[in-house]
Amino acid sequence: MKRQIGLAFLLCLILTGCGQLGERIKEPVTFYYLRAEYAYSTDSGIIGSEEREASGHKDNLSYLMALYLIGPSEEDLVSPIPRGIRFLSAEQTDTRVELKLSDTANVLTDAEFSLACACLTLTCLDLTGAETVTINSGSRSVTMTRENLILYDSSMTAPTEETQ
Repeated sequence: MKRQIGLAFLLCLILTGCGQLGERIKEPVTFYYLRAEYAYSTDSGIIGSEEREASGHKDNLSYLMALYLIGPSEEDLVSPIPRGIRFLSAEQTDTRVELKLSDTANVLTDAEFSLACACLTLTCLDLTGAETVTINSGSRSVTMTRENLILYDSSMTAPTEETQ
């Protein structure tokens, strides 16, 4: 009896794995989240990305932001936005995106809010092709572009020449 249960369990695992291998993302979008673990001495940085399925909503920024707030599916990433924070609205022009979130002042420090905005900015820049992203949350407002995001700190690299 134990062998039959074991074989049935193994068969379920194999079939489940095979089904997932055949699934391909048909309409991919890239979401940026914080890495669950990171080291300042590595080149991987604090922000990581994952591809998700847009399911026919690739041009619907409100849908994609709601999907983003669900959080990452990969275990090595974590959402920079705490549960309970709601996505309120998104406005988009050719070069600008403006997002409005519920107030984060009581749940995110200024540094955490900046990291969350960096993740949201990278996500929106990739999704929309916009040049600037403004995120409003309560009394906080941050505007970012790809140019003012520093994703790698090169200040700690060893000098190439010895100075005297």
